[in-house]
Parts: sequence; structure tokens; C-alpha cells
Amino acid sequence: MNNQSGAPTTPVGQSLGKVRLERLLVEMVPLPGQPASSIYLRPGDYPGFLEAQGPEGRRWLDRLEPLDKGVLRSDTGIVGLRSGDQGLVVVPPFPLTASGLSEDWDPAGLRAILNNDYTVGVVLLRLGRFSVAVYRGGRLLSSKTDARYVKSRHSAGGTSQLRFQRVREGQIRRLYDKTCEAVGKQFGDFQGELDYLLLGGEQLTLNGFRKVCPYLERYRDITLARRLNVRDPKRDTLDRLPDVLWESRVYRMQW
Repeated sequence: MNNQSGAPTTPVGQSLGKVRLERLLVEMVPLPGQPASSIYLRPGDYPGFLEAQGPEGRRWLDRLEPLDKGVLRSDTGIVGLRSGDQGLVVVPPFPLTASGLSEDWDPAGLRAILNNDYTVGVVLLRLGRFSVAVYRGGRLLSSKTDARYVKSRHSAGGTSQLRFQRVREGQIRRLYDKTCEAVGKQFGDFQGELDYLLLGGEQLTLNGFRKVCPYLERYRDITLARRLNVRDPKRDTLDRLPDVLWESRVYRMQW
């Protein structure tokens, strides 16, 4: 997809849950005689795998090139599906384990991920409140939600500001400690069962938390980069969260 100047434009992705993505896959099934192809790229296999696949691999490289580099380096991989003159690029919610290219319409590997009952740990954190939960498929198995007061930022100067900042930092640290304690308890009950871990909430708050919670280090290898955009970690938020956990990022393009 090009703009009038000839420079490639960056396609805008859309987050789709399982139901909406499945509907789109059904709508895009190629008609008899239409050209089709499918690619599966596990994390780290772009662009090397496609470069080794001959003309069809190079055609997919051309289609993927306008995408944002963050998409191409996704830690869950990329699925590409061509149907006639239309194409889909899907960043799945959980990692692909193998790469492949076929000259037909083959969404089976994507559907396998969407329908897998992964066991997923979740940590949602904003200043003042946290939730720690474990899901299997769409079922909430265990959770802990709590709140700890944290003062808002102080605009005054001088010693008053310094004293206020010390108090606020202490409140934040107590929130971190309480959240970390919940992580140890909730995830410890599922030792060896977690497939993936996802974090959500405020990025700066999460960055600070990761530095002081030793339990998270144990799950570093299964922690996905995707950050869940959650405004308020409350109990009713956890009931709606499975739809977000299994969302894919989808890019539509002209072939």
C-alpha cells in the first residue's frame, strides 16, 4: 500500500478478539481458483525464513516491509494469509512455535493458538490498586485484588516537597511489596503450570515494580512483551479480561 508520493505507508492494526477474528477468517476464505498462500513466522524468524523460501517468500517480504518494526519483531511471531487480492497479517496473542509457508489458505495454526487453553498469569498494577490472577483458557482460576493509598504528585517546592516525596515513595514501595507478595502466593499455587505471564497497567509503575519484585524474575522467560491496557485493576475487570488476553493484532492489506 503506497501513498501518492510513492513512499510506503504503515498499515494501521486493529485488535480483534477470538470471535471477531474467526468471523473475518470465514469471510476471507478464497473462492475456487483464487490465488492463496499462508506464512507462519515464529519469533526471530523474520526475515531469514522468508528469504530462503524463493519467489513466494520474497512476495511476502514485500508485503510485510511497510509494517512497523515492532510488529515484525513481535515476541509472538506473525501469521500471514493471502486470499486473492486481499491479505491479512496477524500478530497472535501467544507465540508460534514453528515457521512455514504454503501456497494455499491455511489458518489452522492460528486457530490452534486461539483455541488453546493456555494457563496465563496476569499482573495488573496502577498506583493505588493491583490485581494478580491466573486464567486457564477463559476461566479465572485464582485472583487477588487489593488497594493501597498513594498520594498524588505534589507541586510545592522546598523541604515540604522533599518530605512529601519521601512519604509518597514509601507508599509506592508498600504497594509494590503487597503486589509482589500476591504474585508469590497466586503464581506459587500453579508452580510449573503457567504457560505465559502478561503485565498490565501504567508502564512507569510496572517498570518500577519489576525492579523490586524477585518473583517476576522466575517467570522472565514466559513474560510476553505485550502490555495490557487496563485503566482500573478491579475484580470486575478480571471477569472481562479473557477477551483481552486472547486478542490478536490484525493488519489488512491489498495484495
